[in-house]
Amino acid sequence: MGKATIRSIAKKLNIAPATVHRALSGCGSVALSTRRRIIRCANESGYILPERNSRNIAVLVPHFRFYGYMTPMLSALENVLHEHHYHLQLIPEADIDVLGDHMFDGIISMVWQEGKVLTLPREYPIPIVSLNSAFSVSENISLVASAKHGILLALNYLKHHNCRRVFFVGTLTEKNPIALERLADFRQFCLENSLDFDRMHRSVAAAEVESVLPDILSAGADGVFCASETFASRLGKAMLKHGIAIPEDISLMGMEDEVSNTSFSPPITAIRQDFEKLAQCTVEVLIQAIEKRIPVKNIRVPYTLIERASVRKKD
Repeated sequence: MGKATIRSIAKKLNIAPATVHRALSGCGSVALSTRRRIIRCANESGYILPERNSRNIAVLVPHFRFYGYMTPMLSALENVLHEHHYHLQLIPEADIDVLGDHMFDGIISMVWQEGKVLTLPREYPIPIVSLNSAFSVSENISLVASAKHGILLALNYLKHHNCRRVFFVGTLTEKNPIALERLADFRQFCLENSLDFDRMHRSVAAAEVESVLPDILSAGADGVFCASETFASRLGKAMLKHGIAIPEDISLMGMEDEVSNTSFSPPITAIRQDFEKLAQCTVEVLIQAIEKRIPVKNIRVPYTLIERASVRKKD
């Protein structure tokens, strides 16, 4: 078949060699549809891409409304990229097509729902790492994420502190693989501890967290775990408003949001994603792929436990 070259790709697609070169080097001024045809043909032909050296990394985010874990995660990512002398450029998912108009050495996707991000390997021949978006594994996008069974650290902590009826408040699971992983872990926890899974959990949007309280009381829960950084303090306020003492009546745990968890009274016990380690691993494997062409590997990073006063003391 012969070695694939810019000229052979240009001839096959009936496109000028200069256009093929611009598309494969990541430069602008090439229509997105044309760029995609060229990249697809290059991939299928086994064309070896030239080294890239823009030192720009595209970071895809769901949107520009940052709350919960996104703020500390982006801050850690920015610090590590700058330490390695790379530039971070944030791109919301809605504007993902602008990737075709700029030169990037790599892509970090923080988009946790399925969508256009799954087409990235077919359209952009540069290293891609998915950060905390487990669906990407099935699409050959490498993953760096918090430990798959990390919430068991919180569930077992509640159990060891005499909580026998633990209620789980999760985020919506539709097209959200991380939320599905956590819900599966809670289902297993229920099986092992003779709990009614259907009665002991609810998956809700952030705006509906307070509405879960009647279900918690109806289930006779003596411990609650909230699987989102924004949930625990909001639910805690609703509990206190209804005269529920924390932790005397119900112990409360959540994911770590330092501002809301430490300012709440009592301060909320939490499990924390290791944002610094996640950022370090993500950038390191991406740079290895960029500079040494080492394939990106999947990495899982453990959670840490932060003990405060919202869980009753063990007898």
